[in-house]
Amino acid sequence: MTLEEFNKRDINDQASLTAALAWASYKYYIENDPPMSDFEFDMEFKQLQALEAASGVVLPDSPTQRVGSDIQGAFEKHRHVIPMQSIENVYSDEELQEWLLSTSQKLKAAFPDDEISFTYEPKYDGLSVSLVYRDGVLVDAVTRGNQIEGESVIANVRTIRNVPLKLSVDETTKKTPKAVSKEPSLFDDLFAEETDDADIQLQLPAYFEVRGEVLMPQGAFDRLNAEKEKNGERPFANKRNAASGSLKQLDPKVTAKRGLVVNAYAAYSTDEAFQHDVLSSQEKTLELLGRMGFDYYKTPGRQAFSDLKQLTDAINAFNEVRISRMLPYDCDGVVVKVNERRHQEYLGLNTTFPNWCKARKFPQEAQSTVIRDVTFQVGMTGHITPVAELDPTTISGSVVARATLNNESYIRSLHLAIGSYVFVQKAGEVIPQVTGIDALRNAAEEVQLKAIQFPTTCPCCSTALEKKGEYWICPNHHCREQAIQRLEYWCGKDCANIKGLGPNVLADLYDKLNIASVDDLYRVFVKEEHTWEPDVFCPNYRTHIQQQLGEGYAEKSVALMFDGVAQSIHTLTLDRIIGGLGIDGVGKITGKLLAEHFGSWTKFRAATFEELLLIDGIGEIMARNILEADLSDYSCIDSPDYQFQQDYQGAVKLGNALEGMTVIFTGTSYRFKRDDIKAFFTGHGAKYVGSVSGKVNYVVTGDAPGQNKLDKARQLGVEIISERDFYEKYNL
Repeated sequence: MTLEEFNKRDINDQASLTAALAWASYKYYIENDPPMSDFEFDMEFKQLQALEAASGVVLPDSPTQRVGSDIQGAFEKHRHVIPMQSIENVYSDEELQEWLLSTSQKLKAAFPDDEISFTYEPKYDGLSVSLVYRDGVLVDAVTRGNQIEGESVIANVRTIRNVPLKLSVDETTKKTPKAVSKEPSLFDDLFAEETDDADIQLQLPAYFEVRGEVLMPQGAFDRLNAEKEKNGERPFANKRNAASGSLKQLDPKVTAKRGLVVNAYAAYSTDEAFQHDVLSSQEKTLELLGRMGFDYYKTPGRQAFSDLKQLTDAINAFNEVRISRMLPYDCDGVVVKVNERRHQEYLGLNTTFPNWCKARKFPQEAQSTVIRDVTFQVGMTGHITPVAELDPTTISGSVVARATLNNESYIRSLHLAIGSYVFVQKAGEVIPQVTGIDALRNAAEEVQLKAIQFPTTCPCCSTALEKKGEYWICPNHHCREQAIQRLEYWCGKDCANIKGLGPNVLADLYDKLNIASVDDLYRVFVKEEHTWEPDVFCPNYRTHIQQQLGEGYAEKSVALMFDGVAQSIHTLTLDRIIGGLGIDGVGKITGKLLAEHFGSWTKFRAATFEELLLIDGIGEIMARNILEADLSDYSCIDSPDYQFQQDYQGAVKLGNALEGMTVIFTGTSYRFKRDDIKAFFTGHGAKYVGSVSGKVNYVVTGDAPGQNKLDKARQLGVEIISERDFYEKYNL
């Protein structure tokens, strides 16, 4: 899926919303490039849950049935001894107060003689990590992953200077001094307070786990982006992306240079006596972590609050500090926790979140600025997207001068006009978006407004535009902007993954070498290299291409183009080829569905409308898009000159034990990676589906199964069986 396709999602269409939110979850956890704000995701997630409840169907890859995972596959996976759950968000004071009151009432009823108290901590926007100490020595560091298992990044975490590598165990020690660093410790300057350096005896259990957030300070972030821009690389959009990308470097030496820090927020042990005596509350846990040398947030004045009004006032005061930009790290809210551990254990966990804490997300920062003009961009599929040209304004630490306006209906619904003052904020603190009119400022300054007029012809090729639903489309398949964006999409990492062929280079290839299609790309960089005849002026074909491109193209960069294009022929699989064709609505996920179903390029090209509709996840609109797509620019795939892989390597046949069965798996497998589960069941002859219906024989459950699927199975009388019992039953 592309951002353009994502922006066309229909929140009232279950298939459209499922695909969009699955892609958004992937972009957030794996690529560190969220296409929407957390608030938008949560609201649309609830809408999807409502649509699924109404239809009684859950589509494959629905994000309601899985936990967000940051597992990328580059590191060894390690299972968490204690599940590392996420925290549920609330977005208003009313929601938070309702939870605080109901939680207090439950605890007072269960513990009438106890004082019920809560703590709060900043909700930093970084990457969670579990630090594992055995006998006081740091032996592992594991990301959250899918909450059950994550990726071990121990070599990189050892380079983070404020992470203690060894904790004192059998000797009397004082507070471990902080490592010398150019960056300030958390809030050392903001909330200076007396530190208790009294001697303490640290008798740690054999297993001790500290959880924290990996963060990048503002100074380190600025230096890193300056270096990237100097090297001609794309800078990180925000500090969370930078922290995540820095922690997951394959070379620990790179991580060591990035200036990361860890803010500790929890500790656990498998030694129940130690956990209940020494870590008996969140307040005591943080104090102990501080004495061990960990950085943590020190609440001004006190750590725990039994008075809910005092807690609320303290949270509001913290938000004032956050808004004033005194924090050295990105923060979008606070985490409110029940203080006493035995109270936490009484409230327990659900399948995804702890019941004893909530994340209060603060409203996104919005700034008022004026729309000076509106320009129009042409997308890969011809969609015309309006872009507001703004008076530059600073939002979340960066200057914003442009913001996407989505489509004509969006502009009309918000009554936007050139010259009007509008509120602008960042979706997910990344993508600028106009959220509404600043009516008070418009009235006070008596602005002169000019209506935003959509063009009647393409701003690139002047072809007359056509209306399709809510969007204006340029129907000229050979429009320069469309051609360049199709090439960019094909060269991207979800398809051919050709390094060095970004939009600026592809524009030069179009203008200077007449490369206007994928066919042209392979003709110029593969076929013609073998057929080109040397001449007296240029005996080498690659040198000839370098001369054609002109200034700015070194011999090495041109060689990388040639090698990358040639190598892609051998690495492109059928699913990536289909997903890279630029068909409206068909991306990586749908490309795999189509490749699995048809098995070959020839059969895919011969598909009928009726056959496409038989595929789970393909509706009438997408089927028509596939059949009507102009694929004349991709004849190289059929050409014997290149020998692209035209057959899909599907699941290996393992046996017939499950022949004739229809099964569904939900949860986390103890035996297989998520991507391997379907291949295992289909390899043994079963039909594997993504949603529960009366035709399903078994719902097989792993750890943390999806509650919606279980409820639906019980409603329909479908047998539910654990993964281990199922394998034993069929000798698998």
